Amino acid sequence: MDFTKHENLVDEWLAAFAAALDQRNIDRVLDLFEPKAFWRDLATFTWNIYTAEGRDAIRAMLTNCLDATTPTAWTVSQLLEPSNGLDQAVLSFETKVARCSAVLRLRGGRCWTLLTSVAELKGFEETIGARRPNGAPLKYERGRVNWKTKREQQKAEIGIETQPYCVIVGAGIAGLSLGARLKQLAVPTLIIDKRERPSDTWRQRYATLSLHSPVWYDQMPYLPFPETWPRFAPKDQVADWLDAYAKIMDLDIWTGAECAGSRYDEVEKEWRLSVVRDGRSIELRPKQLVFASGFFDAPSIPQIKGQDLFRGKQFHVSDLQGLDDCEGLRSVVIGAGTSGHDVSAQLWEAGSQVTMIQRSPTLVTRIESLLPAVAIYNTDTPGPKLPVDLADLLVASIPNRLMPQFQAPVVAAIKAQDQAFYEGLRKAGFLYDFGADGGGFFSRGTQDPSGFYIDVGASELIIDGRIAVRSGVSVEAIRERSVVLSDGAEFPADVIVYATGYTKFVTLSKVLPEDIIRKLGPVGGIGSGVRSDHGPWKGETRNIWKPTRQPGLWLHNGNFGLMRFFSRLLALQIKARHVELTTPVYGLDEPGGHRVDIDQIDVEPAPGDQVHHRHAFDGQVERGPGG
Repeated sequence: MDFTKHENLVDEWLAAFAAALDQRNIDRVLDLFEPKAFWRDLATFTWNIYTAEGRDAIRAMLTNCLDATTPTAWTVSQLLEPSNGLDQAVLSFETKVARCSAVLRLRGGRCWTLLTSVAELKGFEETIGARRPNGAPLKYERGRVNWKTKREQQKAEIGIETQPYCVIVGAGIAGLSLGARLKQLAVPTLIIDKRERPSDTWRQRYATLSLHSPVWYDQMPYLPFPETWPRFAPKDQVADWLDAYAKIMDLDIWTGAECAGSRYDEVEKEWRLSVVRDGRSIELRPKQLVFASGFFDAPSIPQIKGQDLFRGKQFHVSDLQGLDDCEGLRSVVIGAGTSGHDVSAQLWEAGSQVTMIQRSPTLVTRIESLLPAVAIYNTDTPGPKLPVDLADLLVASIPNRLMPQFQAPVVAAIKAQDQAFYEGLRKAGFLYDFGADGGGFFSRGTQDPSGFYIDVGASELIIDGRIAVRSGVSVEAIRERSVVLSDGAEFPADVIVYATGYTKFVTLSKVLPEDIIRKLGPVGGIGSGVRSDHGPWKGETRNIWKPTRQPGLWLHNGNFGLMRFFSRLLALQIKARHVELTTPVYGLDEPGGHRVDIDQIDVEPAPGDQVHHRHAFDGQVERGPGG
């Protein structure tokens, strides 16, 4: 295609779009969109994470939000290579209070998808780069306090003599990423965690755990991993990194601090959060409270008849200890998701005879086959690389409704390339699929992040018969030295491992009052109707990274890549409230969600168009006995 023609198409569309917005001519704006277009807004027009699907939804959004937003200064920041009949570009623009970015896709001269995303707040920019603090004194003064003394005093006072504006519950990747963002925005923030170190969520996991996503995808805000790091870092190396990150980013963290309860003061518009630390009860009074301790935060162990009679060892994967020497022991692993695979491989390495119990199909893909789908982040390959912030923006620009269709060529290529691999699994009796919608991992990650495995070696053990599989069954009963399956078969067992996932939001239900829990409504999922992601359709992850129906309450969760991207969006939303900007929220999640009916759009994205692949790496959990 003639690139000049491509450039002219984008310029002409953008000029017409900007003029129509300036004139508040919503009918003219809609003429520039396809009838079934998508506008995904990340806290620019809506102060929400919201996707308008179709012209009617776009009209409603603009009718409610355009006057308050007043978008101006639309420019083309970067033209993207035309792909499969799409003219694409990265844009920039401004609102009354923010500088923003956008990603535009035109089809036949009209907008098919538009992403608008807040980048920074005017007058409240991050203290990075040219805005970084000086460090050394600008002048010497008598009685000047040095940095170390001043910092130690601040740490001693926060939560005791001074109140944080924001409290983050959870010092894992989610809490640390958000805490780092808020610090650079000068939002007084305290992170609390019941564990003794930020890294303990990783250190306390089973010994063979490692990242199932590449290190160049997993980098955290402001501080990329060293180029010397392994591509898939072992869990204890990740743990060391989290401890170092917390120290280098100079975050205020209370470890060994457990939340005992909370209430929201409607008069003062602040939380009363009860915390127990070192045996002392403390009340924190933040304006904003963020739960970043994970969706699934308590082991789920199914109740099985005869469990108490078993004379061998029983473990949940969250408490897997003492399995270094299992020579000759007969192990039964209940569950066939990520943890089930990892632990089965660990037991086999320790000399055990392993049988995996698989109740239902697992979505499995070889790691090497998935890597091309996130090649946009790959810094190991030669040639120029996109800045990670731009890569994140491009990945976020695909609406969830279209994700299965954009992933279809990727899934088809994997099926063809790995035909022998899947045939080997089938012959071994292992059940697999590619998701109910055929969208593979990247769709599953937005719907119900469970029941999948990115193969880093355990599948080979299954194919070779070194790990036995019994599929399509569950464990019916447990006897002194055996397990009985639902088909009547009985297997001898010395060790039983429950790779059966985690219960959702146990911490949340202990800390928040019941009326607030009810007010929230569904958390997580997009309303796809797939597995446990019950409808109606929402199109965005429910109640995560955005305002909830409870003022001052936020939920923050995801893998390394999602935390890097959405921590900025959440931090900017909190900062806007910190400086008392007007933040009218459009499209707030209803307790039961809302239904949007829109026909599926037929599209054949270009194979290998790496920009379009959403990530599901390392966001997995397993649930239910047998997978």
